Amino acid sequence: MAITTMKNRNCYISGRYVPGWHHKETIAGGATGNDVIIPPLPAGKTVTCTLIAGANTGKFQITTSSDEDIKAGTATWQDWAKGDSTDTVTDVIIGQVTGIRGVSVSGEVKIEIVI
Repeated sequence: MAITTMKNRNCYISGRYVPGWHHKETIAGGATGNDVIIPPLPAGKTVTCTLIAGANTGKFQITTSSDEDIKAGTATWQDWAKGDSTDTVTDVIIGQVTGIRGVSVSGEVKIEIVI
């Protein structure tokens, strides 16, 4: 398990990325992507998740576990509301989550997370 290093052009403050960042990742078939720690968001701010699966299948998982649990690998993850998806699917996560990760169910998939 890896904690993402977040490749972007925005600010990193007190160990967290501030809103406005964009994370992209390619996940090998049958693998789980990096755990992406989400910064505390102001009320009404959303997280947009896009799964680009093509003919393969993938999903996102979210957590409300603490940053410490995410880093320790002990966070509790649950599948996003759309479940396993094929092709390109975008969803907006409303409400506080502390982490998001992509999962390949079959074949290579790509994900994008934007705040």
